[in-house]
Amino acid sequence: MSDRTILTGAMSLAAALTFASSVISDDTKPPSGNDAAPASTVVVTGHKPTDQKTLDDIVQAFVDSHAKYSPKINQLTRWVTPVCPEVRNLPAAYGEFITRRIKAIAASVGAPTKEPCDLNVEIIFSADPQTILDNVAKKDPRLLGYHFVHNAAAAAKVTRPIQAWYVTSTSSGVETYLDDPYHQGPTGQLGSHFTIGLYSQFNHILVVVNTDKIAGYPIGPVADYIAMLTLSQSEAPDNCNDLDSILDYLEPNCTQKPESLTVADKTYLEGLYHMDKWEIGSLQKSNISEHMQDSFTGK
Repeated sequence: MSDRTILTGAMSLAAALTFASSVISDDTKPPSGNDAAPASTVVVTGHKPTDQKTLDDIVQAFVDSHAKYSPKINQLTRWVTPVCPEVRNLPAAYGEFITRRIKAIAASVGAPTKEPCDLNVEIIFSADPQTILDNVAKKDPRLLGYHFVHNAAAAAKVTRPIQAWYVTSTSSGVETYLDDPYHQGPTGQLGSHFTIGLYSQFNHILVVVNTDKIAGYPIGPVADYIAMLTLSQSEAPDNCNDLDSILDYLEPNCTQKPESLTVADKTYLEGLYHMDKWEIGSLQKSNISEHMQDSFTGK
């Protein structure tokens, strides 16, 4: 996924200037001092349930809504190569704050990081996000992730203020193939109830932020929201679970709107990056749930 011409050419100077003048204000400057935790410090919020039955139920509901199976092998997808984000159409200080924040959260939960790194997460701020995705669909639909050709327009539809598109692949450890509906993946193995000898990984993530929709929001919660989308693929974002999530932040129907990564978010990501990548998806979800419960109960 080295062809970046479609993304670098999709944004206009007018869009960048519009964002810089209307969205970035004194209230949304990169946090410093006592304003908020710095980008390199991971502070989480939210409550920890203590009742065991309640804990079991709400943790499982959280995992079910956050854990999306890969399109090819019904396993959870995570980064195997180092996470390497880049932000476009923001003043440098704001872009650097977001990229540092993503890398700090990644390192704190066990996701791979390295400096220097190869770009694999592209974050674009725009007042016209649909035009960007329309161009992606026409010029390089691979960046939309797994979809049938006749569904490209639907796959490119912008429906959220901050939205992500995931390119994933399936690997046997020897061969790795991008996931698409028209080609077979690598050969796994049969005869085990625990693994098929394959795992799923992210190759590229495109995040597009609608600047009209987030105008006036502080940069801190926006950065954490993007980080959550960057490190995991959610089955049902903005689901308003009993356990709070940063992904509830922009959802108008959620009563709780955390302004940073929550305890549930962080323990979920820890579980995702410490699970066995070779296991079948149901076992992976169970392991994440167990890690979250252990974290909540202090085990």
